Amino acid sequence: MKILAHLYEARQAEYLIALIGLIGFIALWRVLTGPRVETAAARDMVKVFADRFAGFLAPSGLMFHPGHAWARIEDPDTVTVGMDDFAAKLLGSADSISLPKTGSRVKQGSLGWGFKTDSRVIHMLSPVEGEVVAVNPEVVKAPGAAFEDPYGSGWLFKVKSNSLTSNQKNMIPSGMVGKWFESIRQDLAAMMSAPGLSPLLADGGEPVRGIAKAIDSEAWDDLARQFFLTK
Repeated sequence: MKILAHLYEARQAEYLIALIGLIGFIALWRVLTGPRVETAAARDMVKVFADRFAGFLAPSGLMFHPGHAWARIEDPDTVTVGMDDFAAKLLGSADSISLPKTGSRVKQGSLGWGFKTDSRVIHMLSPVEGEVVAVNPEVVKAPGAAFEDPYGSGWLFKVKSNSLTSNQKNMIPSGMVGKWFESIRQDLAAMMSAPGLSPLLADGGEPVRGIAKAIDSEAWDDLARQFFLTK
C-alpha cells in the first residue's frame, strides 16, 4: 500500500509539473502571437463582411455621406470619420493630408479635410457635425494609409456630436447604398466617355486608381463638383 501511495504522489507531482508547463507555454504563445493574430483577424473580418457594389467596397454598419465620406458610430455621441472606397480609388494617393485640429469643430456638408497631390489641393466634406476629439496620427505621417485601407487603419478623425440624429437624415439610406454606388459608377462612366478619358476606366466602369493625377485641372474640377460636392 505504501508503494502505491508513493506512486500516486509521484504521478500527481508529474501532472502538476506538466500543467504548470502547459499554462506557461500558452501564456508565452499569447504574448508572442496574440496581438498580431487579432489584428490580422480583425482586418480580415472587415474584408469578409464588406459588401461590394459596382466594384466598390462598402462595409455594413457605416453611414455614407453623398460627398463620399463615411461615419461609424462608436458610442451614442462619438463617430469615426473617413473617406469611402470610391474616393480612395478616384484619388489614388496624396503627398500630404490636412486634417482638422483636435478641439476644432466641423460641420456636416462643409469642408472637413484636404489632400494635396502634386500641386493640386483636393477638399472633401465632413459627413457629421461636432467637435473633433481625435485625429489619426498614422495617416498624417503616411497619407497612403487612407487610400490602402480607408475603412480600417486609414480612418481620419473622430467627432463628438450632439447632432447625430439630424445628421443621419442627410446620409444615404442603408438600403440604398448599393443603388447609390451603381449610380455613381454610371455617372463616372458617362463623364469618362469623352475622347482620351475612357482609358482611365477599367473593365466594368470602375475608375483606374488615381484618375485625379491623370486629368487636367478643369476636368478634375468637374469631377470634384460632381462627386465630392465641392465648389
